[in-house]
Amino acid sequence: MAAGGGGARARRLRPATVIALVVALLASAGAAWAVHSAVRTQERQLLKERANELNLVLTSAVGPITAGLASQGALLSATHGSRTAYEESAAQAVAQSAKTSAQPVSFGWLRPQPGGAGWVVVAASGTELHRGQVITDNRTQTFRRALQTPLMVSTPVTKTDRRLGFALGPPSSPPGTVLYRESQLGPLRAPPAASSAPFAELDLVIYASSKPNPDTALAATTTQIPMHGDVVRLPLKVGAENWLVASRAKRPLVGGFAHAAWWVVLLIALLASLAVAATIEAAARRRDYALALYASEHEVAETLQRSLLPALPRLRGLQVAARYIAGGLGQEVGGDWYDAFPVDGGRVGIAVGDVIGHDLAAASAMAQIRAVLRAYAVDGEAPAAVINRLDHLIDALGLTQLVTVIYGLLEPPAADGSRRFTYANAGHLAPLVREPDGTVHALAGGESVVIGAPIDVEHAQVEQTLAAGATLVLFTDGLVEVPGRPLDDTIQELVEIVAGAGVDESLDEVCDRILATTDERALRDDIALLTIRLAPNEAAVVEPSRASVIDVS
Repeated sequence: MAAGGGGARARRLRPATVIALVVALLASAGAAWAVHSAVRTQERQLLKERANELNLVLTSAVGPITAGLASQGALLSATHGSRTAYEESAAQAVAQSAKTSAQPVSFGWLRPQPGGAGWVVVAASGTELHRGQVITDNRTQTFRRALQTPLMVSTPVTKTDRRLGFALGPPSSPPGTVLYRESQLGPLRAPPAASSAPFAELDLVIYASSKPNPDTALAATTTQIPMHGDVVRLPLKVGAENWLVASRAKRPLVGGFAHAAWWVVLLIALLASLAVAATIEAAARRRDYALALYASEHEVAETLQRSLLPALPRLRGLQVAARYIAGGLGQEVGGDWYDAFPVDGGRVGIAVGDVIGHDLAAASAMAQIRAVLRAYAVDGEAPAAVINRLDHLIDALGLTQLVTVIYGLLEPPAADGSRRFTYANAGHLAPLVREPDGTVHALAGGESVVIGAPIDVEHAQVEQTLAAGATLVLFTDGLVEVPGRPLDDTIQELVEIVAGAGVDESLDEVCDRILATTDERALRDDIALLTIRLAPNEAAVVEPSRASVIDVS
């Protein structure tokens, strides 16, 4: 009996052990749930960021449609309603579209028939519209709406032949008429850039309606329409219409390991309840290893980024200073860059760009793109031609996903020391110009969509005259994008800083002034900054300042 009683006492857990085990189990469950909630929150935040990037790309693709119709209206006004001039212009637009898209496009100039019995095509180009054609189907509702709003109006998507049209009325078109663009969508399929970021990470459906109606789907990368699960739905403003873009991650955006981290945490926590000392030692060793790995990776990243930055040349009559701040962690390097180089004819090429992404692939793509841009620009081609060639090459070879870049040519100085600056801006932030009197303004004009966007356009260029003594400030978005603050506010602060620089300050001091604004915040992106000052006298030769690379750890 005594032996039996001793065995029962040996098998009985002590109260302290039970309490410790219960506390450990509760702590394990709480830690696992906390990690699960944190990962889910991060996953949702990343999905929203990707969806916003996607929406920005799609928004930039809509603008050229309105601009194209408006330019046709301007032609009609200039030619006093010439049908021949309109049809010649529309035919050129149809031919240009055929080069970049397999979807047939038609254009028409329409006016309502007396009595409201339909709309007659006054002039047209394309396979679907012809002069004298009378349209009486539901597209007439869109035409009537176009007469009542200055914004572009889209037609409903037809189920049978999947046709989509856009109408633009006065004041862009002659009074009482509308300009119309119609496309054959074909079978429901993915957008052309579905394999590139940010498309590649998401399943998406674009609806030509404000609600996820399968009948209005324009493009999709999934057969599940409407999508279910963790879906982000954002409105897409298309003229007077509100479309909808629904997106969902194809796989965990935080990575497979992070997505399953709560299981790992639970296992580790349970083991920790049995062997606290061993767990603490293992955690300490993992921490030391992670710190050593971080230091090694960051050193590699810093060395790589330094090797990719250009050396600023001697440029007659110009003072040049540049800075680069690496804002990434570990082995993350960026795709931001700046460049200034002599061009045939005594001109100077100036470029600042940003390859979307923050990794070794983005840095590698940046180096290739910078070299290609130089090769295209060295013979003195116009900036728009250089950007167009760069866009076509990137699209053909798939060098990267999306690139913002501004490239310009600074002509030799005139007799008064001023210089003509011709530039093309593919989705980049507008540079700033500080005039000799201290006023600062943005260098607007020449804007077009980012390189690599899912739409083919001819990039534009514009000319500006820079006065002798003026300072040109070009930068990437990492300088002015601050979480929680409007972009307009941070750009205005930058304007005030540039305007407040003393007349005797060197460009190095101006760069330091500008970068001082980033001291109090953690950088989420790299910063490339290029400043160029025109000498008041052509004969002055100013040595370029040494470009600085700052590592923000």
